[in-house]
Amino acid sequence: MKFSILVYFVSGRLTRSLALCLPLLFILPGCSRSANQDNGQGAASSRPSLFTVSKVQRRHINVVTVEKKPVILPVRVPALVDFNELKTSRVVPLVSGKVAKIKVYEGDHVKSGEVLLTIASPDSSTMVANIARDRSSLEIKKVILARDKDLYAHKAIALEELQQAQLDMTAAKATVTNDLSRAAITGGTSSQAVLRSPISGIVVARNISVGEPVLAGSTPCFTITDPTAVWVIAQLYQQDLRDVQIGDSAIIHSPVSSVPIDGKVTYIGASIDQDTLTIPVRIAADNAGGQLKQGMYVDVQIVPAKPVVVILLPDVALLRDEDNLPFVYIQVRPGTFARRHVTLGSQVDIDKTIIVNGLKGGDKVLADGALFVQFADNLER
Repeated sequence: MKFSILVYFVSGRLTRSLALCLPLLFILPGCSRSANQDNGQGAASSRPSLFTVSKVQRRHINVVTVEKKPVILPVRVPALVDFNELKTSRVVPLVSGKVAKIKVYEGDHVKSGEVLLTIASPDSSTMVANIARDRSSLEIKKVILARDKDLYAHKAIALEELQQAQLDMTAAKATVTNDLSRAAITGGTSSQAVLRSPISGIVVARNISVGEPVLAGSTPCFTITDPTAVWVIAQLYQQDLRDVQIGDSAIIHSPVSSVPIDGKVTYIGASIDQDTLTIPVRIAADNAGGQLKQGMYVDVQIVPAKPVVVILLPDVALLRDEDNLPFVYIQVRPGTFARRHVTLGSQVDIDKTIIVNGLKGGDKVLADGALFVQFADNLER
């Protein structure tokens, strides 16, 4: 008998049973179809079509028993890199005025407390004048207190006058301390106020220029962030949330590097986006190498801590019919098989696939040799 060579692809993968089952090509004529598929008058039977493999041929096939097994199923989703808001500061001035000098620009690394710009501010000038006035008043109070102490020692004044001088000096000292604290916070220790960085990091945005007016507490001047830590925001569909919890680990794949980056789920949104029907999931990731940039699209695998119990089948057992529907050969008795369509889930590892529907625990499925049984089965149809 002369056979044309057929190559079948099963779920997009070339089956590895080719080498194992080459002998079947020479003994396929011994395979037979059960007569219950046709009554000899052309009427199709409602029973499944059976295919029998002889005892000699059974040495070249392998039947596996279906089992439910616990597996970890990563949730794979695209995601977007964003700044870590816990390590990002949008810097605003604490005094009003005009920008006199800018000392840092985009891309500059700054340290906490470093001067970012100076502001020519009437508020600062007033603050400096107040400091000078209150310091002068403090010196006068000190002189008065020293004098009253001497007078009291010579019984020239009453105790009440000495105590009042002490209270006046304490109040004057507190006023100066308060002035200096306000000046340190606002940077107004001279005629020009300074704006300092509240954190160490890199300048990622500058929103002002020299000469522009700024308002205390409302004009955003700089955005500074620590680039060694970022957030990766994934959008998950509702059905994926049952497998994801805060604390789950994640693996981030960047388009600019072949080295994956580890992360951890730190937040799951409280509401669903009505337009996309997704929920934001935040992943905190270390970015010491600087691979991840704000606005970059990445691929994320969220690895749930809890396994799920599923039916796994080796890919060599999965076949496709003439309508491209997936099916397997179920052993109904030793050496006799029937086709059964199945619903496929996601792939696990590199050679196994989850069966969502169509099989149950204890079913016996043809694995190695399934492709060539299909070949012989098709010849007899």
